[in-house]
Amino acid sequence: MSDKSVRRKNRILVLAMTAAAALSMAGGLYAGGRSGDNQPYKQVLNFFSPADPGATYYDEATRTSISYEVEEKQEKKPTDNVTKEEFDKINDAFVSEYFLDYLSDEEQKVYHQLYKGIYNFEETINIENNVLKQDDIGEFIVLFTVSNPYVNYIGGSYTISLNKKGFVTSVSVQYSFDRAQAEKQRHELDLKIDTVLEGLNDSMSDYDKVKYLHDYIVTHCTYDDKAPQPYSAYGCLVQGRCVCEGYTKAMLALCDRAGINAIPVIGQAGETGSGQGHIWNMVMIDGKWYNFDVTWDDPVGDMGDGYIRYDYYGVNDDQFERTHTADKNKFMHYPSARSKDADYFEVNGLVCDDGRRADETMAKAIKLAVQNGDGLARIKCTDKDAYKHALDLLFETNDGTTEMFALLNKTLLKKDEDKVLRYSMIQNDETYTITVRFEDSAV
Repeated sequence: MSDKSVRRKNRILVLAMTAAAALSMAGGLYAGGRSGDNQPYKQVLNFFSPADPGATYYDEATRTSISYEVEEKQEKKPTDNVTKEEFDKINDAFVSEYFLDYLSDEEQKVYHQLYKGIYNFEETINIENNVLKQDDIGEFIVLFTVSNPYVNYIGGSYTISLNKKGFVTSVSVQYSFDRAQAEKQRHELDLKIDTVLEGLNDSMSDYDKVKYLHDYIVTHCTYDDKAPQPYSAYGCLVQGRCVCEGYTKAMLALCDRAGINAIPVIGQAGETGSGQGHIWNMVMIDGKWYNFDVTWDDPVGDMGDGYIRYDYYGVNDDQFERTHTADKNKFMHYPSARSKDADYFEVNGLVCDDGRRADETMAKAIKLAVQNGDGLARIKCTDKDAYKHALDLLFETNDGTTEMFALLNKTLLKKDEDKVLRYSMIQNDETYTITVRFEDSAV
């Protein structure tokens, strides 16, 4: 039995226990009341939250806003019973399969109905009655939004119809494009993905495939919140401009087509100060999950268009949680990432556990930079103490120069007249990484 199956069974058991507790409580309330056939039903109604049309919902990361309206009449709306086979014909992506495996059978029906309705450009989509409450629908729509990288034709505003008990009966959707435009862009995106995947081959490891996809996005896309479609994989891969949601969905689409398992994560993130709404990825490499933030590995700065960071590539939870915190969404369950095996710095032997020997690690990084032809030497320190000592050793001025200058020329075996005369440095105080870009005729 898979880990997912175990977790799902455990969740069903918890729900069953909760329902039993509620019935027991209802019986206790009724025990002191008058007898009557309709009395238990009245007491059970106390456990439902009534519909509240004045409530509001907004998710910062996905810009999802919801307004509510309560139906005047209590009636069961007809719904489309979408089978799994029908759903798989229009959506067989791993990311949907992953999250659906954690939903109850009734919640899966709602997901299938919502997807098929949006796939068919229905303005109002009736969903399974008495499944999602008003307090649930916001998180459910966020799940839907981020787990479907090809759905780029819906706006962020929804109107939700509620029955008087507070359960959702239908979802009204606004579309950004018509069907013809959406299908044209889907075709263009498919062609672009095919082109990108031509750079992969069967001899590549999962690590190398993910690195290729990561590097392609970073070098072919620019962060731009004024882009025409900044929240989509289309905006990232076809138009070359987007924000974090576009980067994340592009990584999802590319990984899925390459046979690499990947999911999105929604939360708060910040390298300095308080965090803000953000979206990133978790990717499976050789059977283990790792954290990736492709957006942050494509920083805006003065290091040039070819600058790729690996500060947020293949990172485990302990390191990643210094800057990223996942939101608690009841419908989105994330795996643990404990391994360091796919961490870029671990893979390349660029981890420094003693800052007083940072010159040895940096020498390896310089040689790798020459080998790669990018002039970017990167190292990561294991803790704050090692990081502080590394900065002092490499960049403290001594007799008008720094150890970094001496190290560059010594490692590159330059003659006096060909010395490296200039380098740039970026330090990341949260990930304990140091990146040096140097100019050299060999690069």
